[in-house]
Amino acid sequence: MHNVFSLSRRFSLFCAATLLSLQGAQAQIVTSNSALDQLGSAPQKAKPAASAKRTNPAPTAHGKNQPHTHAPENTEQKTPTHKPDAATQAPATQPGQTATGTTGSAPAHGPVRPPPAATIPAAPPPPPVLTPTPEVALHPFPIPPQPTVVLTATGAATPIPGGVRITFAAGSDELNPGMHQAILTFGQSLADKPNVRAIVQAYSSGAPNDPSLPRRIALLRGLAARSVLMNSGIPSTRIYVRVIGQPLAGAQGAPQDYIDLTQSDSQP
Repeated sequence: MHNVFSLSRRFSLFCAATLLSLQGAQAQIVTSNSALDQLGSAPQKAKPAASAKRTNPAPTAHGKNQPHTHAPENTEQKTPTHKPDAATQAPATQPGQTATGTTGSAPAHGPVRPPPAATIPAAPPPPPVLTPTPEVALHPFPIPPQPTVVLTATGAATPIPGGVRITFAAGSDELNPGMHQAILTFGQSLADKPNVRAIVQAYSSGAPNDPSLPRRIALLRGLAARSVLMNSGIPSTRIYVRVIGQPLAGAQGAPQDYIDLTQSDSQP
């Protein structure tokens, strides 16, 4: 009987060595001599699971071609419990599909809420109340002094369409009583016409190569007529003085030193 066991043991070792040499790998096997001796004896009852010991394979000092023995079949080993990862438990989602199974991109900060409904007021707002513009006292333009009337001044007043023409002596802006009265009469004709303005066009003779002197004399004549009109009650905002200077070349003997007073409604 002992020879039979030795033969089977040698056969097992030979098979193990052959497999190891073919595979080229080093196996780790734990041998139990007592278990081999009990192969011929009567089978024993299995020990309870609580008394079973876990045999961990330990590396042996045998070489690569050293024969190894397998562990007995009645030894019980505890298999480690494998817990599935969270990645394998979660269902796989397709690209572009959310966790709920709907296609589309999930909002980054929660579900998208619809905008609130527009509220329409029951009645339109009342019209704005415009405050009246406060009345500001206007500073009246100072009235210039009345021009001096010279009895010996040379000049005359001639009626023209829509006004009057006042002629002066060459190089002079003095008014005689007839000229002064003609300007006052023209101012009285504007008293009942608040929308009509007085237009004063002043001319003066002079040298062709010196236009500055005729313009200065024409300005003095226009300001003299303006002073008479303002003292008669015509505001300065209704009087326009146009200084022209030398008049255009006209007929032979036509006046060169004069002013024309006309009304704005008579202008084309």
